[in-house]
Amino acid sequence: MAASLRERLFDIAEHAELKDHLTLIELLRGEVHHTITPVASEYPTERYTCAVHAFDLTGDTTYVEIASFGFGRTFAGADFIQFLLDSNRLVECDPQYVRDGDLVIYFSDGRFRHVGKLLSRGRVVSKWGTGHLYEHDLMEVPSSYGDHVRFFRAPTPPESLDLFLDYAETRGFQFRRIA
Repeated sequence: MAASLRERLFDIAEHAELKDHLTLIELLRGEVHHTITPVASEYPTERYTCAVHAFDLTGDTTYVEIASFGFGRTFAGADFIQFLLDSNRLVECDPQYVRDGDLVIYFSDGRFRHVGKLLSRGRVVSKWGTGHLYEHDLMEVPSSYGDHVRFFRAPTPPESLDLFLDYAETRGFQFRRIA
């Protein structure tokens, strides 16, 4: 039996060399229909995660300074998203009422796996692992990202930074906040 699109994307994302991802995804189009297209990134993609992109933290100097501190263990990744979900810091929306820019969070067995931003026409833009930034249909993602999606209102960039600072405080960072 032939592997599904999502299984093939998993193989590319997890096993192929990064320099080959774009070519392999394009070659895959001849075998399995998909609408995945690369998106140019203003920032080097190896410097950020899907959450950093989805929460508009990519070029935020405060975020970059914290994420670069010490061993770089405090960054917008899976633990950050889990913190937001566990503390009910994100507003979930009914799929009927989603709007452009909302967050699309992917789950497998109830655990966070991936996040992207909703575009018009039900498309998503997301950063795949150590790979590139892509525009794709909702379920045109590697199989490891899970089969369940939930939608949340996207915080503004200043709200995203505040959420990250709250998370960083739980990791031992101390900030003097100006009211």
